[in-house]
Amino acid sequence: MVGAERVAAAALRERLVAAGCPAVALAADHEAAVARATAEPPDAIVALEGAEALRARLDPFSLDDAPPVVGPGDLGGPDDHAAERLGLLIEHRALRARVRDLESVVASQALAGHRDLDSLRADTLHRLAMAAEYRDDNTHEHTERVGALATRLAAGVGLGDVDVGLVRRAAPLHDLGKIAIPDSILLKPGKLTPEEYEVVKTHAVLGARVLEDGGSPLLETAAQIARSHHERWDGGGYPDGLAGDAIPIAGRIVHVADVFDVLVHERPYRDSFSWEQAAAEIRAGGGTQFDPDVVRAFDELGPTGWAVG
Repeated sequence: MVGAERVAAAALRERLVAAGCPAVALAADHEAAVARATAEPPDAIVALEGAEALRARLDPFSLDDAPPVVGPGDLGGPDDHAAERLGLLIEHRALRARVRDLESVVASQALAGHRDLDSLRADTLHRLAMAAEYRDDNTHEHTERVGALATRLAAGVGLGDVDVGLVRRAAPLHDLGKIAIPDSILLKPGKLTPEEYEVVKTHAVLGARVLEDGGSPLLETAAQIARSHHERWDGGGYPDGLAGDAIPIAGRIVHVADVFDVLVHERPYRDSFSWEQAAAEIRAGGGTQFDPDVVRAFDELGPTGWAVG
């Protein structure tokens, strides 16, 4: 309780104590009140004079946590229930503090739930990639190698950290649609007939259909990669015949990483290339099959950068 009029302050203090307030301390002026409130915040402050001025001085101390400042008029006349009114103000302040605490808890739980959902989504996509890869390779190493090389290429062409992370997690899903291709075609040791090749080409659209409309940047990136990683810079690829910058950058990146990894590892239908032979193929395709900027990033990596697994 603050005020220069000691008699009035003492009288009001007696009323409040008699009405059940557990402790009522006196402060001679605003300076003393601010000092005490800063050191040990009270539940409320009754200012016998200058309540608005004192409230303004306490607001910078902490607008949300500053104790309520009231004048004698706010507590009613001598016959009114001053302590009850003051108690309501104190309870209101405590309720606001509890609401803030609850809002903080809800926000924390929502963030944790989002992180859990994101982790679950990433794990599900990883398992889908493995399922598709086991159809075409008896390990899931191809998808992981493509993801690792695509990550370095994404950084090399200047993508930001967030987009590089999306490419890293989405690239292993590039061949997800192969899970729907018959083994008689997918695992055929010889050259495919034109009809069989058309069936294989459907894996781009099929993979995208599984992943699209997933409601997250990760799934959106994965769907783009699945659909566009066989598009060519000159427009001669599939399934949409896109050319140049019309091809999503993530698809252009994964195209280079995928082709390089396929070339340097043995497949059912041919022997593997050496790293330099495969790198020469990538360089030769710059500006026709591949985005020239991605090819430059690939070349700058060199053998150490290509050795991702």
